[in-house]
This record gives sequence, C-alpha cells and structure tokens, in this order.
Amino acid sequence: MRYIVLSALLIALNLLYSAYAIKFSREYVQKTMELKKASERNLLLKVRYANLINYTKAKKWSVERGFVPVDWERVGFVD
Repeated sequence: MRYIVLSALLIALNLLYSAYAIKFSREYVQKTMELKKASERNLLLKVRYANLINYTKAKKWSVERGFVPVDWERVGFVD
C-alpha cells in the first residue's frame, strides 16, 4: 500500500512539474518572438534612417559647399 501511495505522489509531482515546464516554455517562446519582432523593427528603422541621412550624399553635399575637414595637427589647447 505504501508503494502505491508513493507512486501516486510521484505521478502527481511529475504532472505539476510538467505543467510548470510547459508554461515556462510558452513564456520563453513568446518572449523570443517579441525579441525577434523588435529586432526586425529596429533593423528596418536603421535602414530607413540610413537611407534618409545617407552619409555619402551628405559628405558630397558638404564638399560641394566648401567644407574643409579639421587638421588635428593644427589644433592646440589654450594654456
């Protein structure tokens, strides 16, 4: 009789742990999907901003307007 009660207790504990593991894995999958969506959105925004700003066009525009880069050898600190 003792072994039957012990085995029923172990089965009940196993069912509780299985339910917990399933719940935990669902939450993990949900958070992983949220992270994937957020990273996709971040990459799309990054591409969009890169296209709007477009460093090469800005550099070409500034050189056409007479921009002269800083010569760091001529820069000094005031004592």
